[in-house]
Amino acid sequence: MTARTIVFLARISAALAGVMVVVLSLYGALAIHYWISWPDRVRETGAWAFPVVVLCLWFVPGKWLWPRRGVALALVGALFAAYVAKEPIERDWIDLQSKQASVIIDGDQVTIVNFRDAIHRPGEPSEVRWTTESFDLSQLEGADLIIQPFGGVKALAHVMLSFGFSDGRHVAVSIEARRVKGGRFDALAGLFRHDQIYPEIGAERDLFWQRLARTPPDELQIYPILRGRDAVRAYFERILAFVNEVHERPRFYSTLRESCMTTLMNLAPGNFMPVPWYDIRRWVPGYSLSLFQQLGLVDGTVPAQDLRAMRRLRDDVSPPWQFPSDAAWSAYLRSGF
Repeated sequence: MTARTIVFLARISAALAGVMVVVLSLYGALAIHYWISWPDRVRETGAWAFPVVVLCLWFVPGKWLWPRRGVALALVGALFAAYVAKEPIERDWIDLQSKQASVIIDGDQVTIVNFRDAIHRPGEPSEVRWTTESFDLSQLEGADLIIQPFGGVKALAHVMLSFGFSDGRHVAVSIEARRVKGGRFDALAGLFRHDQIYPEIGAERDLFWQRLARTPPDELQIYPILRGRDAVRAYFERILAFVNEVHERPRFYSTLRESCMTTLMNLAPGNFMPVPWYDIRRWVPGYSLSLFQQLGLVDGTVPAQDLRAMRRLRDDVSPPWQFPSDAAWSAYLRSGF
């Protein structure tokens, strides 16, 4: 290896190291900005001071350059060690997410504590109701995939599941970022260990109508899942186990790794929804329907665009309180297909 080659490689290495320091310092700045347990003034000051200090130590020429770079790396290392070790904290949650579900399983019998069955009347605050409901796993008949598009941006959507029993009742499952009062969902915050993950478990007349009662109503699409009862039961049991894990030890929501869609994919049995990590549709829910068709999870006999139109709930859905039970409203929703 010639001296010129050595110099070239040294310069390339130095440039890559510099780029890495810039990336880490900016990531650290955002991590500080979203650090929920620190006072606002500390977060605001640290968010701009941290990258300035680190970059000055690394790039400003002069004496003690290598010792200064060692200090910069130590600062980055200390921040990220604390960042990885931090745990979710209790906060002032919105009423609809004030309680966490937990599950008791005894053979085929499943009891869900803090099963949500709220009432949503357009233009009025939601009436939050928490119940304890029991279900017989031997009577679990199937499941539906629910896709809720967001506005006109095709890539954006929310994904839910609903598990149906022979008595007509359903258990709707939605993986959410747990919200504080006065706050709003921030996808960027979900990259920086800011929000807790929140498995919403409740009745369809709650989780579905919550979206349909908005002005204008959100769009909901319902797709029957083409899997046998044993596979659906195995999936449901894995979700219930996850609900208990989060109840016992809260964890962070992640926009990429543990979101509404990726969490449900992570929990799916291997033969249920095998999706390679490099398939972009795994990470972008708005493009997921063609993926689910390719997997044979939903009807693949028609193009995705046509299937969306076929499985979209009509605009004039009647409210749940016009029906004697959640099961009756759920049957009504599906009668239009």
